[in-house]
Parts: sequence; structure tokens; C-alpha cells
Amino acid sequence: MTAPRRCILCPMRPGTVIDRRFEIECLAASGGMGTVYRALDRATRTTVALKLLGQPDPRAVGRFEHEARILAELDHPRIVRHVAHGVTADGAPYLAMEWLDGESLEQRLARQRLDLEESLALLRAAAEALGAAHALGIVHRDVKPSNLLLVGGEVSGLKVLDFGIARMRRTIGELTQTGSVMGTPGYMAPEQATGERDRLDARADVFSLGAVLFECLTGRPAFQGQHVMALLAKLLMEEPPRVRNLLPDVPQELDDFVARMLAKDPERRPRDGSALLEALDALEREPGSRLSAVPVLYEAITAGELRLLSMVAVKELRRSPAACATTTLGATLPREVATALHSSAQPIGARVDTLADGTLLLSLAGVGDAIDQAARAARCALSLGELLPEAAVVLATGRAEQTGSLPVGPVMDRAAALLALAEREARQGGARAPVRVDDVTRALLDARFEVEAAQPGIFYLLQEREVGRAARTLLGKPSPYVGRDRELRNLRELLEDSFGGPEPRAILITGPPGIGKSRLRYELIEALRERHPAITLAVGRGDSLSAGSPFSLLGSALRGAAGITGGEPAAAQRERLLSLVARTQAADRTRVAAFLGEIIGTPFPSEADPRFFEARQSPALMADQIPLAYLDFMAAACAAGPYLLVLEDIQWGDAASLKLIARALRELRDRPFAALYLARVEVRQAFPVLWEGSELHEMTLGALPRRAAEELVRQVLGDGLPASEIAPLVERASGNAFYLEELIRAVAEGRGDRLPETILGMVEARLEAIPAEARRLLRAASVFGEAFWKKGALALLGDAEGSTLVVDWLPWLLERELLERREQGRFSDEEEYAFRHALIRDGCYAMLPDRDRALGHRLAAEWLLQAGEHDAKVLAEHFERGGEPRLAVEFYQRAAEQALAGSDPAAAVTLAARGLALGAERDVEATLQGIQAAAARTVTAAASAGVGCRTRRGG
Repeated sequence: MTAPRRCILCPMRPGTVIDRRFEIECLAASGGMGTVYRALDRATRTTVALKLLGQPDPRAVGRFEHEARILAELDHPRIVRHVAHGVTADGAPYLAMEWLDGESLEQRLARQRLDLEESLALLRAAAEALGAAHALGIVHRDVKPSNLLLVGGEVSGLKVLDFGIARMRRTIGELTQTGSVMGTPGYMAPEQATGERDRLDARADVFSLGAVLFECLTGRPAFQGQHVMALLAKLLMEEPPRVRNLLPDVPQELDDFVARMLAKDPERRPRDGSALLEALDALEREPGSRLSAVPVLYEAITAGELRLLSMVAVKELRRSPAACATTTLGATLPREVATALHSSAQPIGARVDTLADGTLLLSLAGVGDAIDQAARAARCALSLGELLPEAAVVLATGRAEQTGSLPVGPVMDRAAALLALAEREARQGGARAPVRVDDVTRALLDARFEVEAAQPGIFYLLQEREVGRAARTLLGKPSPYVGRDRELRNLRELLEDSFGGPEPRAILITGPPGIGKSRLRYELIEALRERHPAITLAVGRGDSLSAGSPFSLLGSALRGAAGITGGEPAAAQRERLLSLVARTQAADRTRVAAFLGEIIGTPFPSEADPRFFEARQSPALMADQIPLAYLDFMAAACAAGPYLLVLEDIQWGDAASLKLIARALRELRDRPFAALYLARVEVRQAFPVLWEGSELHEMTLGALPRRAAEELVRQVLGDGLPASEIAPLVERASGNAFYLEELIRAVAEGRGDRLPETILGMVEARLEAIPAEARRLLRAASVFGEAFWKKGALALLGDAEGSTLVVDWLPWLLERELLERREQGRFSDEEEYAFRHALIRDGCYAMLPDRDRALGHRLAAEWLLQAGEHDAKVLAEHFERGGEPRLAVEFYQRAAEQALAGSDPAAAVTLAARGLALGAERDVEATLQGIQAAAARTVTAAASAGVGCRTRRGG
């Protein structure tokens, strides 16, 4: 074959004849390497799969020719049969193979794992095929579920496909680029992943087949994840998993057999496919073998769950490929930097991992709610940016499943994409950019963090301020302020009375996360600045990491007032503190500043002041002098004008700060001084008796009124939005301003059909307080939707274990008002329950791993069918999401017929289209197209009748 003159970019038309032999019938599939057509072989009158190269790249041409030559040499009933190969009239290489109807093992495993008998039968069939290839010196190098086809959907019909990157002993290595990795991460052998071509032989295929067998038996990949770096790290750094860790009932000898196939050292594996067959025969013949006596393993929703995870990834830029191959960033860090790295990760609950390519990962999951977690991760990313000025630092937030020591899921891919962008820009000679964050993280970060847009979906994290003065933005503009006018007016009146009245006031505003406390604080401060230009504002914030640490809350306010930021030299911090004190207090400023330095963690030299020197020698004296210095400072500050101390998140405050502020409020009765506290509702649990005996005005923020919520939607999305689209957003937000803003953002960005990760993360924090067994029950229930049935949940949880979960936890969930019992159910003799709130259901559903979600929908469909479900659309939806397209098509047809009979032609057209999109067989396809045609005629007739009616009225 010669190199093609052009690539095949457009699908060929039916009837086109290739090489005067193969007549195109239809497009079957397309991918990165080419396009596959169903075609008629005129020479034999049989159907063939005709593969055409889609890339003119010489290396791709070589690989394509290589596959054709290998298939021509192979003649085995378990390997797809070669028919012919050549070039088209346009010079594009083609390869004709036998046409196979069926499904890939990948598609089968997406629905359900294989039982033991099927798993061993598949292993035997694949080993026979590979053994034949190995005997000819051919190593497949890409054995994986998608390359194992089950003809007719049966394991007994297995065929091995795709020898595109296979290697022959006599083939020179020009097909593989130096340093490149050929194969599929997650299934390739360790020696394949490291590019050790000299060691690569048939035992690499044995390893890959071992990974396939592990997945068939357990229903989970042996090396799990979508992020290439993470998969390679697991492959090279961790011990292979054991089947019995997931399935304790599997015989030890089978567990050992799989472990031998997955051994890191090739010498420990069977030498090739034939040796693997011999080992399997010996295992089954072994006296006392229990392979045929393994009990039935019931399919059920597992204990695995996806969690919202924030991940900081760090990779050094401008490193040579040779250095990357032998060292890692973590291994080459200076000792003081490595110590600082782990010191910054440990307090925030982050785990540190080093990947094989040198990337450092710090991951946080289950750390407070989503907003708290994102803030911690952002601080960590900023610190790492300072520690490692020559490295790219990125932060992504998303769902991941904790498996072994590394999390896997889409968040890994987001972080990888951000790192790839940083590396690309570095190669182009660009300056090192600030910390990059994704859009989910950006939405979770509040106004404290200065963030600017870099490009769509990517932002730069610049710095953290003490407390942000800017309002939260929505779609690039300050979010409209709605629905809190009465609360704002009451607060202004209280503070005006305090500034001009007989005594200071303390005000406590409480409410759940996202309800609008910070926005109310922002609007209040702006109003006070306008009314009192000379007002002094000191704003501080509690932090979950420093909760309970003496004076951490008050120290935050003093640092903000002095303009002190993290990382400044101690001498600069002292100068700023002295300057703050000097604004209102000329005398004795050194003493006051020195003791205030103890509050904010900026120590002064002992000789700075005689009384400070004495206090340094006596803890009791220091404890007396710190409050006195603060009272002196506050008296002088209040003498200059009104003073408002604002403290946010005081549920993470400390008793020392709050006691000292309470003392200042008592002792400065005649001064224009007020304290405004903002906290979550759990503040009373943190400080149950702190305000006893003192006057405290408390305000609890309730849900945002419905009318105000509707106004917010209209202001952002426009007055033209119909009420039918506004109502679901308002209903789903349940009065939570943060939820509503995120729902609005999703609609504006075209993601309105799914709940934003930001909201799901906030809901997850509530679910975190629920025991794991109860969460598993809720995840199973969520598959059915808003309502579910007791026996339906049992069907998804497995009869034995599920019965215990339902009996133990269903009453518990009802008592805590997460679920409710419905008196009149959909099915007779079936106990029906419902989620009290749609967001809880959505949060539970989002925590389902993909495999559990698909399994759950299939089991739900089967149970509903048995229970007597008559809504064909419901069954079709479940079967489609459960990976059963044939059954889904059948029920979409029924649903379309029901819609047509119910005089809903538009729904009939939509439902029929969904069935057609799933690849209906020809007879069903004709029926669905007939339904669409009938629905179109109904619409046309109705329109004509309407026109005629209007004409008669006009006459």
C-alpha cells in the first residue's frame, strides 16, 4: 500500500464500491483511527466490516498496514477473520474483515459482571485466541473489554479484535515513537507502561487478560480511573488488587491465579496464552477445587459512592524528559519545601500523593461543606504557588470515588487538563501564570478570594483577602440584591441606635450556608459607609482550621484592619500594626501594639516596652495585659467616630475572642461601638452559654421569599423567561440564595438539565452526617426518582443485606424527616415512600458510581415491570440508563404508541426518536418511523382544521 493522497473525512454514500469488490451499505462506526462501514463483498455475497483509515499521518498508515498484515497471518475461530486489504481509488488504505453482530465485553460489563462460569469460559476462549497469536510471535498489546466481542451477545461467541498495535518478533520498532506508551492505561502491563520494549512479550497480554478477568469477576476494573497519570501511578506503585478483597467467597486458589496473572514481575506470570490454558486446566483438575461450588453472587448497589473532591495538582515546568523518567517532583523537593508542603496539607485534611510522572496531588474530600472545602483547597494552592515558583499549580473540584489510595473520577481529568494547559503555555515561552482553577471551584469561592477569568471555564486565583469587600458575582456581574429589605432596615436601625444611644449593641445573625448572611453584611456595610463616612469597620472571620485557637477570630479582624497579609516579613507586620494603633492613639502606642501583636501572632521584641518585657516573663501577667491593651485601643478608636466590628463564621471562632469583645461592649458603654456576628445555626452548640447575662439581638435569616427569588431569576435571565421555566428553579432552590444563583448560572450556561456540582456538594455535606448504611439505602431509593417502594429498594440492595438495611434504617430516615410515607401508593400492597426534598434525592443520586447507577436502573426496571408498571416511558428510561438498549427501544415504541393514542403527537414523535437513536432493528425502526409519520399527519390535520375554522368565522 502507498500513503493516501487524502483522508476520508466525510461518510461514503451507500452504493459506493471500493476496489471493485466491496459495496458500501451504511456507516457502522467511526473513531480516531478511521471509519468502519457495513459492506457487501461482491465476490462471496457476504457482509463484511470495511475499515478505512481516517488519518493521512505516515505513522498511522504504517500501523494500519501492520494490522492488515497481522490479521492476514492469523487464522483462528476466536480471532476476527481477515478478508482483504488494499487501497481505495483515492489512495486511502482499507481493511475488510468478517462482519460480526453482537456486543463488546465492555458493553456487557457496563450492565453487569459475569458469573464465575462465564468468566472462566471467557478466559479460556481469549487465552485460546492469544495462544494462537503468541505461537506466531505476535503480541496483541491492547487486550481490553472493548477489543473482546461477544458474537450474538454470548460469551461462547468471543472474538478478539483490533491488532492495530500488535507487535511481531521480527517487526522493527519504527511504529512506536520513542518514549510513547502503546496500549490502554488500566489494562497494560507495567513493563508496557514504562516503555520497556526489550522486555515486552506475550506475558504483557497475560497481564492484560488478568485485568479483564478481575473486572469480569468483581464488576470493577483492577486499576480504576479516567486520569492517565493516576492509572499509571496505581499500576507502577501499588500492589495489584485481590479479588477476595471485594468478593470474600471466591476460592483462594482462584484469587491466587488472578494475582499471578497480574504480577508486576513478568517472570511470575504464565509465559503466554497456551501456558495460561495449561495453568487453568491444572487449577480445575486440582483435587478439592471449589471453582464449581462458588455460591451465586447477588447483584446489588455497592457501598461505593462518589464524593465532591477538591484536588490541587502541582507539576514542575521546564523539566527535561530524561529527568522526568527517573525522578519525581516530590523526590526532588528541598527538604524545607517538602516539610512545608506536608505541614500545610495535614491541618486541612488533605492527602498527598506523588504520581509516576512527577505530579503531586493533594486531595480533600468530606471536609466541611463544599464552600469550606473549596476555601481550604484554595489556600493550600496559593501556599504551594509561593513554595514552588517554578511549578504549575492547579485546583479542580468535582466528583470522585475513593478507591485504594488515589481518588478516581472526572475531577482528575479536569486537573490534568489545567496542567496540560500550563505546560503548553510554558513550552510556548509564556510567563508562569497564577494558580489556575476550574469553573466549579470558582463558583464555590466567596468574595474573599480574588479570582479573574483566564478563558472559558478557567480562572486565575490571585490571592485571599481578609474579608472581601466585593459582592458575590453572578455571570460576571454583582449578584442582584433582593428579598432582604426588611432585615437590612432593622439592622440599620439597631446600629444607628447603638452609635447614637446610651450603650453599644451586639447583634447575631444566624442561618444555614448559602442563605444570604454575607450578602446582607455587604449591603449593610455599604449603607453605613454612605451614612457615616467616618465610620471605622473591622471585619474578621472564623476558620474551621483555627476554630478554638485563642484570639484567632479577633486576630483576623485586627489583621484586616491593619492591612496585614500572609507571607509578609515580621518587621513589616509590626510596622503596619504600629501604624494602625497610631491612627487614634499617639501615646503608649508601642505597648498597645506589642500586646495586640500577641493576639494576631506577630511577636514584638521583649525590649519593645517595659510592661511587655515583664509580661513575657509571666503568663498570668500576659493574660491580664492583652485585654487591657485591646480595651485601650478600642477606647481610642471609638473616640474618633463610630466603630463596627463585624465577625463572620463565628461558629468557628474562639471563646477568648468572644469573651474579650463582650467585655469591651460592657466597659465601653458610652462609646459609639457595636459588634455584628454572623454564624451558622450550630453556633449555639459551639458556644452554648457565652452570651448569657448580656443583651444580644438575634436575627435568624429564613428562606428567600418566593417573589424575591422569582425577581432574582428575571433580573439575571431576563423578563422574557416564561413563568413555567422560573418556577422549577425557585422550587428547587427552596429559598437558598446560593442554590438559586447556581441554578441560574447553570441555565445561562446551557446546563439547566442537571443539578450543578456546587449545589450537590452543599447537599452532600448534609448527607455526610448520615450513617454510611443509611446513605446506601438512600442511593438505592434515589434510582427510582422522587418516590420509591420498600420492595423496590430491596431489589436494588440484594435480598439478604438489603433486608437488614431497610429494617434498620428506613424508620430512622423517616424519623429525621428525610423521607415520608405515602398513604396511597402507585401499586397495591406495596409500601411507597418519597424524599421530603428533591435536592436530597438529587444529592443521593449524584453519589452513585457509574456502575452502580447503571445496575440500579436495570434492576429498577425489572422490579417495576414485575410490580405492574404501566407507564412505558418510565420503563424505557430505566432500561436505557441501565444499559439495555434493546429493551429500552421496545418500551419507547410502546410509550410512543401510548402518546399517539392519547392525542399527544408531539410526545409520540419525541419518544419514537429516542427509540430510533438507540439503534432499533429494522422492523422496529419501520414501526417507529410509522408512528412519527402518523403523529405528523395528526398535527397537520389539526392545523388545517384550525385554519378552516378561523376562515368560516371570518366569513
